[in-house]
Amino acid sequence: MKKTTKNLKAFNTFAIDCTAEAYFEFTSKEELPQTAQIYAQYPKTHILGGGSNTVFLNNHISGAVIRICNKGIETVEENDRNVIVRVAAGESWEGFVRWACERGYCGIENLAAIPGTVGAAPVQNIGAYGAQAEDSIAWVESFDMARQKFIQTKKEDCRFGYRNSRWKSENKQELIHSVVFSLNKDFVPNTDYKALREYIERSSERNPTPERICEIVTEIRNSKLPDPKILGNAGSFFKNPTVDKDEYERLKSKFKDIVAFKERDGYKLSAAWLIESCGLKGKRFGNVGMHEKQALVMVNYGGATGKQIADFALRVRQTVKDRFDVDLQTEAHMVE
Repeated sequence: MKKTTKNLKAFNTFAIDCTAEAYFEFTSKEELPQTAQIYAQYPKTHILGGGSNTVFLNNHISGAVIRICNKGIETVEENDRNVIVRVAAGESWEGFVRWACERGYCGIENLAAIPGTVGAAPVQNIGAYGAQAEDSIAWVESFDMARQKFIQTKKEDCRFGYRNSRWKSENKQELIHSVVFSLNKDFVPNTDYKALREYIERSSERNPTPERICEIVTEIRNSKLPDPKILGNAGSFFKNPTVDKDEYERLKSKFKDIVAFKERDGYKLSAAWLIESCGLKGKRFGNVGMHEKQALVMVNYGGATGKQIADFALRVRQTVKDRFDVDLQTEAHMVE
């Protein structure tokens, strides 16, 4: 792995202009021992995938940046009902979903068109349209750079939660190099999500294939979300906050039209509704703002710095807190 100085603007979907003084590209499993040397040498080691959920706060990134660039998809096991596939962490998530759907493999079609890499999927436990990465992950293969040890984490030990996992807030010394998925061959469409179900009903499609669901989800996403190639963004910037029954009833008594979804442990509030109700949808401050069509998406109108994005995020959180007494948490990952 060769050390270089690299501008990272092209490697983060927010299009933040910043520089890594110690930049490395991980391309194969044989390079994992070198990552341990890098981890030991620098005070901080940042693992970068597609940069689709990343906000670089400073013009210069302290420590080392290792961008995951390894490729490859291989079949581990297959029978009449399902297939187990190992996918390199540097593969495009969107590309992997298309690869699976083209072959009739199902379970991840509702997660189509999500930017980023496969390695980031378990970290964030990415989710959309009624599905989450954890639904199809069998195990995760990583390398502990501190202990120089290979680790295989079974699904039940990943501690998956809403946009969360064992790698999100801890175990950051682990570099995920492969993710293994269990995909089905017997297709039963997951149409729990209202927008997806209504689209299929309008089109009168009785037996959509995984590939068709992939196409529909892509169309819906493209109609709602800005293209990061045109307008820098990291998708949903805030998590939907979860509150208990008493808190929900308090909010419901004051805000009759509040949007919430019943969960096992309480209620999940719509962060988009909270933000829009504060008059922040489409609101712009300098080069940063909330998108005019999707209140949950923060956008870079051009030239915004990471600090400006973080400052605006704080303003949004404080406004929501003042109005609803609800704390918003960022979904995007802040890197210093």
